[in-house]
Amino acid sequence: MCFAGCKPDKNKFSDTPFLELKGAYVFNNGEGKDSFVLLSMHYRDGDGDLGLGDGDTMSPFGFKDAYFNNLFIWIYFKKNGVWYKPINPLSPTLDTMNFHERLQNITPTGRNKWIEGDLDLRVPAEPYSLKPDTIRFELQLVDRSLKKSDRLRSEEIFLKH
Repeated sequence: MCFAGCKPDKNKFSDTPFLELKGAYVFNNGEGKDSFVLLSMHYRDGDGDLGLGDGDTMSPFGFKDAYFNNLFIWIYFKKNGVWYKPINPLSPTLDTMNFHERLQNITPTGRNKWIEGDLDLRVPAEPYSLKPDTIRFELQLVDRSLKKSDRLRSEEIFLKH
């Protein structure tokens, strides 16, 4: 029961980011070939420290640092029943392919900092002209305090090329 003097619950959510994959939807180009996969996600964070600002350029958020990105998306291909991380054909150091993103700071103004919302990301169905027939994704969200959401795994996604 709440009366006129009640304060909102400032601990509505955990301070560790939460990420949920609502779905992975394949869209075709109208000619029977798949063009992209839409990853639809829901997020929330109790202290709202999600995203990075333009000034977040020093370690651990600098360009070559591990947390330059804060939404991590790894892609896996399946071949002969075995999952593997594909090599990025444009990488001179043979890095594996990923679709990591650097989300902008979305911390709310005001006293209550908790935040939640939805996020959609499009990933090409033929990255770098590769044509996998079965893929899956793993996703993780990291906040500015370097707290990590659980690492999620999508279902298998079958593609038509």
